[in-house]
Amino acid sequence: MATQLRIVLWNANGLARHTEEIKTYLRLQNVDAMLISETHFTAKSSIRMSHYSIYDNQQPDGTAHGRTAIIIKKTISITTSTVITA
Repeated sequence: MATQLRIVLWNANGLARHTEEIKTYLRLQNVDAMLISETHFTAKSSIRMSHYSIYDNQQPDGTAHGRTAIIIKKTISITTSTVITA
């Protein structure tokens, strides 16, 4: 029997200010992975969530706009590799 994987795409327009909303959504909807655009992360901003691993990238110029993140349940086994972005 196949296991269903629940994946969600979210345009955050600033992830740090929506952290509690996203935590609630992940829990209530039992989401396995969330793909997030427009995180606006910089080297000084980040979030943490219990039961989830967060993989993100930051603006190379240090400004808060654009960028992406992936939030994945820690119970899901993944393999990561280095990705070079232009």
